[in-house]
Amino acid sequence: MTSTQHEVRNQPGDRQHGKIQKKVWIKASADVVFKALTNAKDLVRWFCDRASCNAREGGEFIAHWRTRKSSQKGSAVFTRIVPGKELELRWIDDGRGTQPEHSGHTLSYEIRRKSGMTEVVMLDTDDSVPDEETYSFLDQGWNSVLLELKDYCERKERSLRLRSRAKSRP
Repeated sequence: MTSTQHEVRNQPGDRQHGKIQKKVWIKASADVVFKALTNAKDLVRWFCDRASCNAREGGEFIAHWRTRKSSQKGSAVFTRIVPGKELELRWIDDGRGTQPEHSGHTLSYEIRRKSGMTEVVMLDTDDSVPDEETYSFLDQGWNSVLLELKDYCERKERSLRLRSRAKSRP
């Protein structure tokens, strides 16, 4: 098992500038990964409890999360979409409250096909500078989230291959 294939790689982050960067290798097509990041039915399988998603530039993404005693809602606007390759969202409300209209909390993904796998580079940038404890919490949280994305996409890819094989049999 190599670390690039089975876990999230920490890329140079920058707490002083509110940046967290991660890289994960996924044994699934770029299309499966892109759909997992932009389709509401896929998002609820690995990211949140409920979602609505209009995956186009200017379109809105709304996510709901449940905890033991409460729920949380976040919303973002897609600011850049290149199908199968990249996407960027600007958070309007990241669950901590509504952001100013020109807030600098963005989440971006680069999706690259390499060596029969898909490399995903995630960058979470926030103009507000978190304290060390909050930064560490968010940094570790992204590890878990990206592993969920990886697991979901790899299961979905296996399922699609099995269905394709079953259809091609006489």
